[in-house]
Amino acid sequence: MIAREEVFDVDAFVPADLVHRNHELNLLSTALSPILDGNSGSNTIVTGPSGVGKTTTARFGLAQLQAEADVVTRYVNCWDDHRPWVVLYDILSEVGTVWDLHRRSTAHDMILTRLRESVDKPYVVILDEVDRLDETDLLYSLDAIPELTLVLITNREEELFASMDERVHSRFRSGVRIYCEPYRISELVEILDARVREGLQYDVPTEILERIADHAAGDARVSIRSLYRASKLAGDDVITSAVVDEAVPLARGELRQKTTSQLKVHEATLLELVREHGPLKMGELRPLYIEESGEERAARSLRRDLQKLADYNLVEARGETNGRRYVGL
Repeated sequence: MIAREEVFDVDAFVPADLVHRNHELNLLSTALSPILDGNSGSNTIVTGPSGVGKTTTARFGLAQLQAEADVVTRYVNCWDDHRPWVVLYDILSEVGTVWDLHRRSTAHDMILTRLRESVDKPYVVILDEVDRLDETDLLYSLDAIPELTLVLITNREEELFASMDERVHSRFRSGVRIYCEPYRISELVEILDARVREGLQYDVPTEILERIADHAAGDARVSIRSLYRASKLAGDDVITSAVVDEAVPLARGELRQKTTSQLKVHEATLLELVREHGPLKMGELRPLYIEESGEERAARSLRRDLQKLADYNLVEARGETNGRRYVGL
């Protein structure tokens, strides 16, 4: 039975001990080390596929920093809301007054001015899924605040820089880069074993954890939610291989549904077309998209959107570049 539901929340729970990310954590600690002396740290970009611990590593690192330094931190997920006003409001809320700000009428410049006036010591902000921002110029404005250090999380650095103009791009060229590799099966087993000890009322055999890890293919999000679903299906009984095989598709479907519900309008349209008509080549997909949305988008932009959908296991790209076809998952 499940003792602590929050342990299996792949978006919010930060474990007491971070395993198999020591190198990445050391890089982040070095980037933020000037804060120990009251200075700002180095802007950092954390990249890697979905489910490789990018967010957990960043949040764990900031928790360690807070234990050692007089610093303010904030975690903002741009997937939840990608409008610049909302992101700015969230960042300001940690250090300044926001009750008198109105979403529809308060100008960005007014919020930025208040943010500059409110930050009086080192402030580190994690912007998760930062490439989702509607306007990456916001990063330029945030970087101009001396006390503020940014930790930017994205699947691919090129996705982030593709939407930046040169002025913004130049500000982040010299930042620290951290890449997280997919987990091996043995590493996922250790991660799952820790969740078992913290979140369940019974042990789970190693061979069952290995089966879950094998299904997850390096993705900690899938493995943790699969363990959760398997525990729910098993109830008071032991988790068997058959239960795992039933739980994994449920976990994947749950994660896909959550991601799909937060897509932008043009992404949702694209996904619907691929699911309904795929497999599709770009030459077949683009006319369908233009007809459905009434929006003229270049093939390059659509490929970038499809890559993002693929990163979150919503779309699969099959074949080489010239003959590549897209199919919904």
